[in-house]
Amino acid sequence: MAARKADIVVIGGGPAGYTAAIFAAKNGAGVLIADKAKRPLMKLRISGKGRCNLTNNCTDGEFFDNIFRGARFLRSAESRFGPQDIMEFMEGLGVPLKTERGRRVFPVSDRADDVAQALIDEAQRCGVTVIREEIKRIETADGRVTAVATPSGRIGCRAAVLATGGRSYPATGSTGDGYRMAEELGHTVSATYPALVSLTCAEDWCSEAEGLSLRNVRLTCRKKKKVLFSEQGEMLFTSEGISGPLVLTLSSVIAGEDPAELETWIDLKPSLDSQTLDKRLLRDMQEMSNRAFKNSLGELLPKSLIPVIVRLSGIDPDRKVNGVTAAERNRLLELLKHLPLTITGTGGWNEAIVTAGGISTKEVDPRTMGSKLVRGLYLAGEILDADGATGGYNLTIAFSTGHAAGIAAAEYLKEEDPGTEKSGDGKEKTMHAIAIDGPAGAGKSTVAKAAAKELGFIYVDTGALYRAIGLSALRNGVDINDREGVSRLLTSTEVDLRYVEGEQRVFLNGEDVSGEIRTEEVSMAASAVSAQPEVRAFLLDLQRDLARKNNVVMDGRDIGTVVLPDAKCKIFLTASPEVRAMRRYKELLEKGQDADYEAVLEDLKTRDYNDTHREIAPLKLADDGVEVDTSGLDLEGSIRAVIDTAKERLGI
Repeated sequence: MAARKADIVVIGGGPAGYTAAIFAAKNGAGVLIADKAKRPLMKLRISGKGRCNLTNNCTDGEFFDNIFRGARFLRSAESRFGPQDIMEFMEGLGVPLKTERGRRVFPVSDRADDVAQALIDEAQRCGVTVIREEIKRIETADGRVTAVATPSGRIGCRAAVLATGGRSYPATGSTGDGYRMAEELGHTVSATYPALVSLTCAEDWCSEAEGLSLRNVRLTCRKKKKVLFSEQGEMLFTSEGISGPLVLTLSSVIAGEDPAELETWIDLKPSLDSQTLDKRLLRDMQEMSNRAFKNSLGELLPKSLIPVIVRLSGIDPDRKVNGVTAAERNRLLELLKHLPLTITGTGGWNEAIVTAGGISTKEVDPRTMGSKLVRGLYLAGEILDADGATGGYNLTIAFSTGHAAGIAAAEYLKEEDPGTEKSGDGKEKTMHAIAIDGPAGAGKSTVAKAAAKELGFIYVDTGALYRAIGLSALRNGVDINDREGVSRLLTSTEVDLRYVEGEQRVFLNGEDVSGEIRTEEVSMAASAVSAQPEVRAFLLDLQRDLARKNNVVMDGRDIGTVVLPDAKCKIFLTASPEVRAMRRYKELLEKGQDADYEAVLEDLKTRDYNDTHREIAPLKLADDGVEVDTSGLDLEGSIRAVIDTAKERLGI
């Protein structure tokens, strides 16, 4: 048998896999989908009760409000292929869409099969090959994907997209084998739990109310004194417990929690406070004073729930209402506002809509879905530790991450090694990086920008990235020294560098803030947040990706020591505190700002101390770096010193 080969093998034929395959093929890759399921896109076909709630017609903010795990990780992928993009994509494939209650998006036909067929047809148009085979493992050599193994032999490939889904609905092919393959390659897989699933309860009376749907009730769950969940909406009773929209969401929130530590209850009358509800009970009892208690609750409760509430209240069902005591009425009131439920477990994998847990997103590049451990490996969809509420959010995750993985995998094929690109004649072209570190006021940005222009490199002002985070903290009223607060802020923050007519522009959540980040207040905020490891990790991939694809001059505080440790040219640009303070003082005066030299000097010394004494990536000269002291040099002399050093180190 001839050896089988493909540029990219997509493992798994779900929405994430098909999306990855389509966009990889659109970007020039030869793609093969390997799917062990009997029928492609089986899980998508049964989603939304066979109607396919394929996304949610919401804003970015609303989307992330409905993500339980992985919000920060998903921000980059969603920003490039979010709900509106997905809707445009599907309608471009000939699937008209409609938006229903809760902003849920469905095909106009109400047929999930139409969505599935559109993806299949598009993959075929793009030249994607599909085989019905199980992948047993992903093979690597020298830290790179080289092939995948099937029961019938190997398929050689240069990249693989692992999109096998989670453990939910195993009958559709989601049996968790992707987790094993990822672990074999060194990836960490967190514990997985059924999510968006019904819950089982200890109360026998739930079966009495089986099929009863409650609307406009509030379901609350607390662990010790902390409220984990409290929302108003719809739910229903099953033979073994509870289900419905509120319950599905609750199941995801408490995934992994010990049920024994949870306290759960229903407020049957959330629109009435206890005092108002008590007045209504008194009024109803006065109007029905001669009725039996069991016949007096028809205006207050659904018929099938009345026997349950009567029994739980402890009030004799046949007693006349006028004989109900104040203490008994208080017990009834407590039940109506706080009907207790004892959660014992979930409905299990066979009915779970999605999997909570999965491959750690810390080991995956959020911009490309590429593995940080194995080159040429990409991960997408439910296999990742990222999930959201019911309402189209999880399919959005699948489409968004599949889109990112497919495009990145195709781009990877064009790169033979890190730090190289193909020149016009097909030969490898080495990417050069000049890392410039140094204290505040040393003129790094000015010198680096001028050096980049003369050398024809891209200038990367990493300080601007930290300034953007500092600005975000100031705008949102977050204490810049509150590590937890800043870390939470990152989940709703997207920072990007774009080059407009050769000039670097900084974008914060899609807004150009290049000018706004240059104030002293933002500068101090940037210094504070840059000392926090979560912030540095948040920006690290962006900085490295720029250097991998371009010749760059990059300046900051830890470029040579942390961000680009393999750079061949590392320069530590410095000057005495007094010289740097005077430069800054004159700069402020030229801008028409009030300034005091002594205050500027004191501020600069404070920043120097903070930068050199922080626990994470302190400012220092790299072991193989070159110090360039510009105390006695003018601007032109400083630029020449850096360029001469760079040319010598890089051999250019």
